[in-house]
Amino acid sequence: MQGKKRDLRRWFGITNVFPLAALAAFAVLAVVAVALGMPSEAHADHGGVYAVCPDPIEEGNTGSIGVRRSGHKIKSAFFFTDHRYHTADGDDYVEYHGFKVQSSGGESTLRAPIVTKEDTLPEHDETFAIGFWDDDVWHHCVVTIEDDDAPEIVHVSIASQPLDRYAYHNGDAIDIAVDFDQKVDAGADANLALYLGDEDDSTWRGASYEAGSGTRSLIFRYLVQPEDFDDDGIKVAAAATGDDRSPAYGFGGDIFAEGTDVPVEYGHEGVTGGWKQKVDGRPYVQETRIISSPSDGWSAYRANEVLEVSMRFDTDVVVDGDVSVELHLGVVDYNWDGVIREADYLRGSGTDTLTFGYTVRPGDMDTEGVGIVLGTEESGFAGAGTIKAKGTDVERNPYYLGTGHQAKHKVDARPPAVSSIRFTSRPANGDAYAAGEDITVEVTFDERVVRKGSLSLELDIGGVARQATVEASATLTSSVFRYVVQGGDTDMDGIGISANSLSASGGGVYDSAGNAADLGHPVVVADSSQRVATG
Repeated sequence: MQGKKRDLRRWFGITNVFPLAALAAFAVLAVVAVALGMPSEAHADHGGVYAVCPDPIEEGNTGSIGVRRSGHKIKSAFFFTDHRYHTADGDDYVEYHGFKVQSSGGESTLRAPIVTKEDTLPEHDETFAIGFWDDDVWHHCVVTIEDDDAPEIVHVSIASQPLDRYAYHNGDAIDIAVDFDQKVDAGADANLALYLGDEDDSTWRGASYEAGSGTRSLIFRYLVQPEDFDDDGIKVAAAATGDDRSPAYGFGGDIFAEGTDVPVEYGHEGVTGGWKQKVDGRPYVQETRIISSPSDGWSAYRANEVLEVSMRFDTDVVVDGDVSVELHLGVVDYNWDGVIREADYLRGSGTDTLTFGYTVRPGDMDTEGVGIVLGTEESGFAGAGTIKAKGTDVERNPYYLGTGHQAKHKVDARPPAVSSIRFTSRPANGDAYAAGEDITVEVTFDERVVRKGSLSLELDIGGVARQATVEASATLTSSVFRYVVQGGDTDMDGIGISANSLSASGGGVYDSAGNAADLGHPVVVADSSQRVATG
């Protein structure tokens, strides 16, 4: 036996049996071996002797190797370690150069400790051999040391926000930040799994590595496609590391500890984006505006004029069927009853700009300016048709941002009307007008008006028609008409004004929108305080 031991020393190049310090450190372990988990048996080698091998041992932990002989107790054995043809070396485990383990009671399995050393360097799983000689036969186990220093993910978050604070749109970037506890390098093919849609109908999307290699934080980016839609927020898929230390799911490609080819620990629990991380890849309206103007320089649209709305999308779109845009027309003090109007599609299919038009109806009125209703998934574009990104089959209509009151686009389809006619003069003597006196009548309209051409008002003085002409200094809402009493004019019952006695020549009366005033009015009965006596 002693000769065999010397031969072993020569075979391993060993000159000492075992360092005294190591023997002291493992004196307690010499009889009772410590194992992590259930060891798995190696095959029987020779003479019924088995080497009982350990499961992989995590770096810095202890396992054991066992010696078993069928039907016999084992009293002692000498153990040797070897790193030839293996990746581990003496810095990774405690070396044995003939370490003797013996039993006090003759156990059926004799165990020797396997001690691995902790370091802070990320490494691949490493191997070495440990075994014993029996009757010139080498029984051994190949031990795997699992490295526990690979970079680990400490936080995953969605680092971007939708530009419009509503949703990511076609071409927008969704950025995911993955933070590690050490610096890492990302391969060009690294990607991260995202899911769009609800839980029952989610769609996988891959976010590609964008930036951060050489730091502790990597950015992965996904550019939204036209068919993407997620109304409750994008999700980052959970991830795990496979048995071969490649990503089992959640990641693709390679991420390593900085400056090495040691894979990271890929595991994380995933992220739910929430309502602030919606995705809506449908065509996006980038600009909404009213492109028409009231005709002839007037301040408001009149009945039968067309108010046109332009919508510029982020991509070319195609209109299929009847589609319209909803307008607010006539909102007063937040009273929304009866204020919705629909502007129907006019032109632009196949381009990035669509035009819609609304023909003003008689009676429409909006003194603050028409507004465009906010378009959402539930409201906005009306009609049974669709608007699709050119070349796609996405059936959901796009949404668009609305506007408030557009002050330059007022609507006035109600013509001015006479609201009152009254005498504003009195006879100088308090009884009856004499020749040469002025009779004045004020005609008031129900809104501000502009007078073009000349106006006259016919007075009934004693059954004779007399024309009162309008003064040049008419106000915006009323006009004063004057008649100078002539000799022979007599009306002892008082002056009257027949119905519809107001007339225009060479023009008319208009409101600011250009609506011609309705000059009709009821009878002004004879007024005894307006008598005329010139005889």
